[in-house]
Amino acid sequence: MRPIPPRRRVLPPTLRLGLLAAVVLLAAGCGQPDTPRPAPGAPPTIPTDAPPPSQRPVPADPDPLTASPPAGGTALPTGRVDASALPAGLPTLVWTRGDSVVGVYGRAGGCTDARLTVVEQTAERVVLRVEQFSTGPGPCTRELVYPPLEATLRAPLGERPVVLTGAVP
Repeated sequence: MRPIPPRRRVLPPTLRLGLLAAVVLLAAGCGQPDTPRPAPGAPPTIPTDAPPPSQRPVPADPDPLTASPPAGGTALPTGRVDASALPAGLPTLVWTRGDSVVGVYGRAGGCTDARLTVVEQTAERVVLRVEQFSTGPGPCTRELVYPPLEATLRAPLGERPVVLTGAVP
């Protein structure tokens, strides 16, 4: 007579997943140096190895709100740009590429995109509208990008000032 093998017990998938998550979390904490604990009654502190602000490295990418034009573009002097009607958080840099192409940076990401529209072109000024618009209901990621946007004018920009307007959702 053959011996009957012991019956193997199978755990439900949700329990197996929970046990696996617990093992991973415990393993992630192994090998870490002991963190000193504050004395009882002392205010909690958050340990950090970050250098003080004066010694932090400067990011390689420039601040997009004060960026430079893309390759081949020439920044328009700030005295010729009126950004007073532009919503906060949109870059105010305007550049030209040749005589009749003007450009700005938009703001997009997640479920939004950006577009540039020439609203007005008179002998006195050029009005541009920078819009951030929704591309879908979500769920949306939280990345933020500043795409370069360009428009071609009917006539060369010359010495005309540029007025920036805009909208964000």
